[in-house]
Amino acid sequence: MMSNCAVIPRDSRKPTISVVMPVYNGAETIGDALDSIFRQTIVPDEIIVVDDGSQDNTLEIAEGYGSRIILIKQENKGNANARNLGVERATGEFIACLDADDLWLSDKLEKQIELCANCDVIYTGVQNFGDSDHVDSKTFQDGKCVEGDHLCPLMLDNFIAHSSVLMRRESFISAGGYDSSFRTTVDWDLWLRMAQLKMTFCGIPESTTLYRWSAGSTSKDHSQTCKDRLRAITNAIQRSDPQRVSSEVRKEALKNVWRTSAWFAAKD
Repeated sequence: MMSNCAVIPRDSRKPTISVVMPVYNGAETIGDALDSIFRQTIVPDEIIVVDDGSQDNTLEIAEGYGSRIILIKQENKGNANARNLGVERATGEFIACLDADDLWLSDKLEKQIELCANCDVIYTGVQNFGDSDHVDSKTFQDGKCVEGDHLCPLMLDNFIAHSSVLMRRESFISAGGYDSSFRTTVDWDLWLRMAQLKMTFCGIPESTTLYRWSAGSTSKDHSQTCKDRLRAITNAIQRSDPQRVSSEVRKEALKNVWRTSAWFAAKD
């Protein structure tokens, strides 16, 4: 079941899409990620790769795609900074997020573009692969996504995979973009701010995004991830209207941060 978003096109013109892909030392996976973009049934208008100071041969691989991508190079400043730079350079009405170690099924953008007329953020279900034995094989296994106001559900759990998102560029800018003071959890912090601004989230339960779990990912730094999650949810609680977010939700949200971090740490 999709979110409560009627498909009423603003006009007959297909919205323009810019893919933004940050990468740091992604030589082993960036080729597969880029190829999954070019296999889309609806090919995006531009693909922006921001190399965040890679020390391996990521640049060499990216440069091999020539004019099919826009390649931006910067010194290592972190993935939030790289993402913001990519969005700043983008010309599309919508930004499609894809990390350099994840993949899309070929109809991913086609399914999302059908909903974009009335949505600020469109996300899809995810199929997990790689070092993923300790998590479910896929999200939204009951075939349902959250409908309506996403704020409280997002405070309780970040169920939106970053690489699954197609978001309206002007909405991203209105929300303030990614907070580069976070080392991890930049996506959850952004979704919470967008939800608090009452932006419209629409979910597609099909697993058209493939999320790679890797032993070397930043999410394996459980201490830092826990700190960032706590800061993100504390900021959200401080900003939230008590009439919209009950004290029970606030308490449960804080509990869930500690519970989630402890669960992941115990699995390592």
